[in-house]
Amino acid sequence: MIPAAPSVSLTRSEFAAVRAYVQGMPAAMVVPRYLSDDTDDDDAGAESALRILLALRDRMVQLAHLHGRADLAELLLAGPGRSNRGMDRRVDALGELERLGTAAPQPQHSVELWFAPALARRLRDANIVTLKALLDLANRRGTAWWRAVPRIGALAGTAVNRWLGEHRTVFKGADGAPLLHAHVGNRAPLQPASLSPALRQPLPLELINDAPAGDGHTARTDACPYSHGVAVVKAWLRAATGGHGSTFAAYRKEAERLLLWAALERSKGLSQLDLDDRQAYLGFLASPEPASRWCGPRAPRHLAGWRPLTGALSPPSQRHSLRVLAALFRWMHDNGYPCAARWPAQTDADMSAAPAAKAAAPPARAALPDDSIAAFLSWLASQAEASDGQRYRAAHAAILLLREQELSLDQLSSATLRSLSLAGPADGMVVESAPLGNPVDAPAAASGLAPATRMALARHWLDRNLQWGGPCMEDACLIGPATAPPTGRARRKRAAQPLGGYSVRGLHAVLAATLARYRERCDPAFAARSPRDLLA
Repeated sequence: MIPAAPSVSLTRSEFAAVRAYVQGMPAAMVVPRYLSDDTDDDDAGAESALRILLALRDRMVQLAHLHGRADLAELLLAGPGRSNRGMDRRVDALGELERLGTAAPQPQHSVELWFAPALARRLRDANIVTLKALLDLANRRGTAWWRAVPRIGALAGTAVNRWLGEHRTVFKGADGAPLLHAHVGNRAPLQPASLSPALRQPLPLELINDAPAGDGHTARTDACPYSHGVAVVKAWLRAATGGHGSTFAAYRKEAERLLLWAALERSKGLSQLDLDDRQAYLGFLASPEPASRWCGPRAPRHLAGWRPLTGALSPPSQRHSLRVLAALFRWMHDNGYPCAARWPAQTDADMSAAPAAKAAAPPARAALPDDSIAAFLSWLASQAEASDGQRYRAAHAAILLLREQELSLDQLSSATLRSLSLAGPADGMVVESAPLGNPVDAPAAASGLAPATRMALARHWLDRNLQWGGPCMEDACLIGPATAPPTGRARRKRAAQPLGGYSVRGLHAVLAATLARYRERCDPAFAARSPRDLLA
């Protein structure tokens, strides 16, 4: 299905045909005279001719709505004129429409005017009533906006994205600024560049050129402060995280934001930032401006659509950012790198606000009642019996393993039979990796699990086409998707890690959706609102 409706452009012959029809000429005479060609069937009946004319009339009604002329649309919908005055009014309406010509899409247009009925209905069901609402959604979520709209897939989403891109210059606000942000759909690759106040747009850390920073004690003081700061950050990331993993990604995100903000907004290098800059940076995280430069939906880091932020950070996220940056400045000081001031994780101003924040903080999670969690697990087990219950089976196995082994979501996403066999007791378990060369007896590794957990894992592995307890399965992630999503990134990940599991975010989404369905269908008062509540 082509989601976009055909272009509403009409020829002079088509206007002439409808003009003759509204003046009372029979449809069987209008079509052969104005619309026939050598390939038409001369024996076409009156019913077929009327259907052709009514389809043309409907396109003209749509054109009138696109121009904001509901009065012309009502006249055409009323049918042929019953008097000379009625005929004249319809003929004048058609002449006005012909002068207006092909309409351009406008933000206030309803989605029905530009998209096929099925697509427009699904957009409206998601409260996307106008093109402006669609543009706002695309600005927030990028070209993957369609994932937030039920029953719209990648094919329709791609076609709509292409249509939005073709009309990018048409959609403008009252001030003349484009309504579709420049980074949305921008698939151009980013080019490496040096960090400076003249940088045209923020770049990921790996695309920022750096100069050698020395060992800290022998670093040249006349070196470029921007490039020197990039080199220092890369050295800190290697020392603190080993240059890979989720901790590396989290630290890199905070450090590159600071480097970019210091250069583009303060015209300073990392070593030149003082405590006044710290306070200004905290305000920037709470309200990143200009938003067109700093904020945007998630995008691959190598494409021009990438931005350092998706929006303003919440107070907890701001505090986390400052803790990470305090560790960076402490490392710089300890290793002899120059810095104007050591940024603390918390200042006196932060401390004065702490009691109020503490009072407003939600109470600690209480343990779920045994009968409540038993009812939830019973419902989950019954849902897992269905032939299409792969996600329920994954959630059932994950929750049993979480509660039995007292794992975090991060630990569970990478847990394998090998890590279970090397971990300590359940009350202090830490999932750790083992050398791949050491064989592990899979049945022995799983023998410490409860029978219900083993059964749930075996059924989940069957969905993944894996043999529970089979040979060479000790390094397979215990919980993983049964099928890869139909995206290039998912296919590449599956090809690189055929035995890999869910990401932390993906696992959280599966469990959160399961909890939401249980509260909706069975127990709205169920205390677990988040997967982490199941650990209490």
